Amino acid sequence: MLKTRKDPGFSLVELMIAVSILSVGIVAVLTSFLNSASLLDSLHNRLAAINFLEGKISDLRQKAIEEDGIEPDSSQEEIALGNRRAEFRLEIQPLDVEELKDYINEAKFSLSWQEGNKNKDESLVTYLPVLAEK
Repeated sequence: MLKTRKDPGFSLVELMIAVSILSVGIVAVLTSFLNSASLLDSLHNRLAAINFLEGKISDLRQKAIEEDGIEPDSSQEEIALGNRRAEFRLEIQPLDVEELKDYINEAKFSLSWQEGNKNKDESLVTYLPVLAEK
């Protein structure tokens, strides 16, 4: 005859199933958290890059005001972007519109850095007056 259990507790099999379901849920939550943290770090770096580029644009605009314009130029330098190294590039060239090329220069500001095994790049463009002849 089968003996009936008087203790209505959980069996070992039921407990093992509950623990395995709980562990799958915890792994899913932790994976989601790590992905969110990685995305947040990436967005933080991008925001820092844009702020840096906007500062450089502001500096060049001020220089253009003080000197009555800006000449075509090209420069490149390595900078620290937070805790990463980045490469800053500036290219100033005449505007590619025939009627305006004697009056307006296009200035392209670029910043490149490495995140993990991916290369990231951010660029901003502004237009500045050509250096006035004295």
